[in-house]
Amino acid sequence: MKFKFSSLRPLDFVFFCLLVAAGIFLTINGLSKSGSKVVVLACGVQYEYDADTDGTYSVEGELGETTFEIKEGKVHIIDSPCKNKICINQGWSSPLVCLPNNVTITLQEPEGGYDAISQ
Repeated sequence: MKFKFSSLRPLDFVFFCLLVAAGIFLTINGLSKSGSKVVVLACGVQYEYDADTDGTYSVEGELGETTFEIKEGKVHIIDSPCKNKICINQGWSSPLVCLPNNVTITLQEPEGGYDAISQ
């Protein structure tokens, strides 16, 4: 049995369009990461930054200043005084760790959010 578009009534079409629009809205709204924060632990001192606010920041570690960038809800280390610069090569990921300078950078989602299993 083939489906015929001619059997659709005008209100069926309106209902379908509203259903698609609601799905798109909920998908976009659900995927946004507003409320996320970047937590930096440097030499036992904790700093918090808004992940939605782009910018370049610095924290003082054991060897010197570690500079990191927050952009579009992601974070990466730009410069660090450590010898091998492994932390810089970690890219846009979380957590970021510079062991020689004793700096850890973590991107945290807001409380009560969904995880990969419950979505």
